[in-house]
Amino acid sequence: MKFLKNEKGFTLIDIIVALIIILLFMSVISVLFFNITKTSKEIERESQATYIATNILESYKSKKYDDIPIVTNKAIADGEVVVDGQPIPVKDGYTALVTVENYVPKTEAATSSKQNDLVKKITVTVKYKVANHEKQVELQASVVRK
Repeated sequence: MKFLKNEKGFTLIDIIVALIIILLFMSVISVLFFNITKTSKEIERESQATYIATNILESYKSKKYDDIPIVTNKAIADGEVVVDGQPIPVKDGYTALVTVENYVPKTEAATSSKQNDLVKKITVTVKYKVANHEKQVELQASVVRK
C-alpha cells in the first residue's frame, strides 16, 4: 500500500472537475460570441437603414423648393425609388416612408396661405426588422424658400 500512496497522478475526480471548468469557460465564451454577433448584425441593419434614409432625404433636399411636392405618408417598399430622375435603392427587408409638409410653427398662427409656404419639412422613416422586432430610423430636414 505504501507503493500506491507515493505515486503521483490524476484521479478521476480531478479530471471531471477540470472538464467541468473547461465546459463552463467554453459556454461563457460562446454566449459572449453570440451576443457580439447579434449586436453587430443589429448595428449593420441600423446603419443600412440610416444610409437609405439619408439618400432619400438628400435627394429631396437637392431639388428646388417649388419642385418638392407635398407628400403624405408615401410608402416605399423593396426596390428602387426614383427622385428627380435618380434611382435610390431600398433593399429587401427595409421600407421607407416619406412625408413632405408645409411647416408652420405652432406658436404662430398663420394669417395667410403665403406664410404657410415658406418652409417644407421632409420626414423620412425607414423601418426594418431585427430578430422579429420592428425598428425604425427617422430623419427630418427643412427646405426654405429662397
